[in-house]
Amino acid sequence: MSGVQARLRSEHQRRYSELNSSAWYDVVPIFPGVTQRMVNMAGERLARLSTPRGFVILRADHLEFRPAPRTAATETEPGAIA
Repeated sequence: MSGVQARLRSEHQRRYSELNSSAWYDVVPIFPGVTQRMVNMAGERLARLSTPRGFVILRADHLEFRPAPRTAATETEPGAIA
């Protein structure tokens, strides 16, 4: 994964009641080999979020994005050869 997270913009909370607008969710590829965001037939960019209850696909303009924070599991140890 490329390490991107997204959260729902508060003005869209009513439309997506299963999402918490204060929580950050991992953005995952829609299909294997497809980038994190795609365009539907109406020309709307879509993003797929990984939630505790499964995956949700929604319009990317209803989200705000940020790089995922680095964790100890994704960082190499000092002095290690990558």
